Amino acid sequence: MIRLTRIGTVNSDFTEQADPFVMRRHESRITVDEKYREGLFRLEDSAYVMVVFGFHQADGFDLKGPIYSGEIKGVFASRSPRRPSPLGVSTVRLLSMADGVLAVRGLDALDGSPVFDIKPHAPVFDSGAEGWNGTADAGALDTGPETHPAYADPRFKMLRLVQSRDLAGCLLAAGTLHGHYCPGLALGVYASVAAMNRSRESFSDGLENLLAIVEVNSCFADGVQAVTGCTLGNNSLVYRDLGKTAFTLLRRGSPRGIRVSVKTDFGALLNETYPEFSTLFEKVIKKRAGSTEDMTAFKVKGREASFGLLSLPAERLFDIREVETEPPPFAPIVESLVCARCGEQVMKTKSVTAGADTLCRACAGAAVPCVTGAGIG
Repeated sequence: MIRLTRIGTVNSDFTEQADPFVMRRHESRITVDEKYREGLFRLEDSAYVMVVFGFHQADGFDLKGPIYSGEIKGVFASRSPRRPSPLGVSTVRLLSMADGVLAVRGLDALDGSPVFDIKPHAPVFDSGAEGWNGTADAGALDTGPETHPAYADPRFKMLRLVQSRDLAGCLLAAGTLHGHYCPGLALGVYASVAAMNRSRESFSDGLENLLAIVEVNSCFADGVQAVTGCTLGNNSLVYRDLGKTAFTLLRRGSPRGIRVSVKTDFGALLNETYPEFSTLFEKVIKKRAGSTEDMTAFKVKGREASFGLLSLPAERLFDIREVETEPPPFAPIVESLVCARCGEQVMKTKSVTAGADTLCRACAGAAVPCVTGAGIG
């Protein structure tokens, strides 16, 4: 018979179950009983530790039930506290340790939870194929790409960042798409996280169930695409050429969406808070002037401003409200034809009939609308 020994107790701001992503943002303390404190020797060598604790308020268990997103899963495929053996495991950041008290962040245990074990987090053993930072080159996995979490859910990492409201993590990920950091990208990221956390159903599966309607084709739009997963290629990004730094997030089947627009005084706020960036933007981007050194400085100041803006409350940057909106139809699946002149395939709905021939618009000399930096033209 296995016997669990209580070695300490959790001290937390939460006395009843709450949103786990909110709980993990708060600092907690673990007080280790005096007779076990010698076992903490050199634990401070580890930046992250794993805590095994008890769900002391759990009453019974459910073999199936809803997870955070509302999807139904079995208890062993979920992190529900209602388990046959009511034990929880969290990997937390060790902030400090003194006199047997550990200050940690990332623990989703309630106040008074019994602690049964503490051990250092070892990425080589504890993080599976993806490693501690959640990234891996699928081609480098010894067991094949199907063992990587992204194989089953390509957006698993971004969704974790969104759910935990890790704005900096989301911005870092968006930077890989956008190529640089700037306030516009940061606004798109922040606006998307704010909108998605208004509803647990605001998560995209890349199949047009979630739509993002953007009103400007600027850096802001890349932030929206990266975080929401709504892109031009998966037909979930709709572009309305209104020239407003705003977007609306909506789910098909729902009559209402969340519209987030940047406040009208944002320009003044940016100029006041980050004057060096504003000066460099005017010189390097707007006037297309400046030296190589100016461009380097622009990127540095843009990075500082981008991550700095994330520390401001959402209500200082945005107007957020529910709106009634009608989603566009699903993208049509149409027949492909072959242009008689260039020999390339063209969608039937985009072809031109010239006598007995079917031509693409380019070969027919027809007008071709396109999106440029100036909008749709």
